[in-house]
Amino acid sequence: MKERTKSILVALSFIAALILFIWGFNFLKGKSLLNNQYTFYAIYDNAHGLLSGDIVSIKGMTVGTVTSLEFNPKQDGTIIVTFVVDNDINIPDNSIANLATSLTGSVSIEIRLGDSDTYAKSGDTLTSGYDRGTMGMITEQIVPLKNKLETTLTSLNDLVVNINSILNSELKEDLSNGVNSFASSMDNIDVISSDLKGLVDSENGKLTLAVNNLESITNNVSAISDTLKDINYTHLVGSLESCISEINTLIEGINEGKGTAGLLVKEDSLYNNINATVTTLQALIEEIKENPKKLKISVF
Repeated sequence: MKERTKSILVALSFIAALILFIWGFNFLKGKSLLNNQYTFYAIYDNAHGLLSGDIVSIKGMTVGTVTSLEFNPKQDGTIIVTFVVDNDINIPDNSIANLATSLTGSVSIEIRLGDSDTYAKSGDTLTSGYDRGTMGMITEQIVPLKNKLETTLTSLNDLVVNINSILNSELKEDLSNGVNSFASSMDNIDVISSDLKGLVDSENGKLTLAVNNLESITNNVSAISDTLKDINYTHLVGSLESCISEINTLIEGINEGKGTAGLLVKEDSLYNNINATVTTLQALIEEIKENPKKLKISVF
């Protein structure tokens, strides 16, 4: 009895394991044992790398998976793709199952819903199509750029060929001589730079002395400024005003005829007498020069 029970348990365990294996295998393939998905087909000329287990989406939302890919029994080179979709989603019968490639290169089926009032039934074949996707848009941008680049390279190659044909041996020699002359000029510039450096080094002492003298002059100017700053300008201005007042008084006295200077300015008789005296003295001096013997000097 115990051995029979043990055998039954082993058999049940084996059956349970087999059921789990089948369920897991179908789950990985996108199939469900509970039959809560619709099965659809789509026929493509090229699978573009689509694999079993790749996702099926509607407007970016995953709604199913690809279950299998096989060549068409009609042997026309097409590929029949089988995929399942959750049965709670109604798909119009004029919907299109597009193959789409992402930026990373993965391929999926993107269902573009139609506008029909009739819904597709499980087992129907949907219209197939290709969605350029992100990679398609990039390719569309790259291809024209590639063509333009090829055209540019061809034109550049033609230009180089033309330049080589224009540059004959004589012109090439002239260009070579020009390059050599330029190199020689650069050497001369290096020599001149070295000479200038030597001149600056030799005159460095004089420049230092000139800078020191300039600093000394600056210090003297600063000292003079300090001296001028210490002058009592109020006292100086007062002295100048007093001097100017005395000069004004002297001028007023002369104008009024006061003193000798005033008489000279105001009285003609004094001036005339002085002038006559000077004239007499000049005549006497001339006579003495002409007849010095007439001059007798008495010593007491």
